[in-house]
Amino acid sequence: MATIQFYINENDPKKEYTINVFLKNGRKGKFKKSTGLKILGKHWDNAKQSPIAESKTGDKNYYLLRRKLPKLRAKLNEAVTIANHNETIINGQWLEKEIETFFGRASLEVDYKYLSDYTEHFIDGLPYRIQRNGTTGVTMATIRKYRTTLQKIHDFEKSKGKRFKIDEVNLKFHNEFIRFMSKTQKLNLNTIGKYIKCLKTILKNAKQYGLKVNPEVEHDGFRSTNEKTYFVTLNEKEIDDIFNLDLSNKPYLNNARNWLIIGVWTGARVSDLLKFTTENINNGFIEYTAQKTKQKIMLPVHWQVQSIIDQNDGQLPHKISHQRYNDWIKDVCQLAGINHLEKGAIYITDPKRKNTKIKTPQRKIVGNYPKWQMVSTHTARRSFATNHYGKLPTPVIMSATGHTTEKMLLAYIGKTPKDNAIVLQEFWQKETKKQTKESNMEVVKNAK
Repeated sequence: MATIQFYINENDPKKEYTINVFLKNGRKGKFKKSTGLKILGKHWDNAKQSPIAESKTGDKNYYLLRRKLPKLRAKLNEAVTIANHNETIINGQWLEKEIETFFGRASLEVDYKYLSDYTEHFIDGLPYRIQRNGTTGVTMATIRKYRTTLQKIHDFEKSKGKRFKIDEVNLKFHNEFIRFMSKTQKLNLNTIGKYIKCLKTILKNAKQYGLKVNPEVEHDGFRSTNEKTYFVTLNEKEIDDIFNLDLSNKPYLNNARNWLIIGVWTGARVSDLLKFTTENINNGFIEYTAQKTKQKIMLPVHWQVQSIIDQNDGQLPHKISHQRYNDWIKDVCQLAGINHLEKGAIYITDPKRKNTKIKTPQRKIVGNYPKWQMVSTHTARRSFATNHYGKLPTPVIMSATGHTTEKMLLAYIGKTPKDNAIVLQEFWQKETKKQTKESNMEVVKNAK
């Protein structure tokens, strides 16, 4: 629940002060903004966070002020509840906008020619957006992604001290925006690339809306950034080692291990995986609708998954949070002896970030680490796709993972054109040996 308080910075009885709002949104952040209302220090009651009674001040204006502040508190509480439910980003700018709206003040005029205003308009329309498959609306994760993009735009504009119009978004904007997110906000190139993709989608939509968009947006240089993604997968031997690990003395790890085993044999995203119940299992098949894509997925129950269910009195493992699952499966893999070094990236505390306003002082650092340290919530899904690729027809794997194109699947498991060339080379080598063997057999037969 949000905490909302009113205060003045000092309390000199003879001086006039602005009444400020302090908002604490649970663990999600603390924000302070001015209400624009003023009061003499001697007329402010710190304990009650309110002006003293008007009868004691002789100023009838305080009668209205004493009633405005409780109404503002109620309005902000309501707005915070709605924003949290809709997963809207709450920050200082959001708080300022709510205060201005409450008092009916003319804030920044909404003009869709401005990038931030149109982005807000674009986000507001996402719940009603018709997708290619005919469905209406998008996931909350997609809305959060665009909300965060809007926040990055606000941050950039603040650093530049100006608001950008849509037709001002050109190659210079693109380059400086990327530099800002990289140098100032310390984001990695893949994360920055996601924001650039969102920006391009917004600009494309703005053009369809009839707004003037800078032609440089279509330039090859106006593209998203990326860098090599490192991820690990568990091979079938490692999966067997995890499955056979005795964790009876550590029930919480045993439970996490069971979810991991279910994950590597279903290929489900963690957002779907940890919601599985026995209701998803019918006649030897697991059936569910993917939260992200709304696809209906059906696949048989693997014998290891069935073994876990049987040992758990016909039930699936009990629920755990994504974070605990992510942490505990690392411990499980370490106990299973998955300790050999592999090149990859893990989050390490960056001393340069400690005294900054960046939310997390960590960043991904590439290096050689014990494999168990790099296991994450994505590992099970990628392991499923990787272990079955080349053994099962690609459409079968795609039907289980929910990927809609082979290109998406190959990118997900990190397959490159060279990998496919090697597979073709191995096939040709087998065919050559087969032909050579048959040729030798013919020679021996003619010799008789």
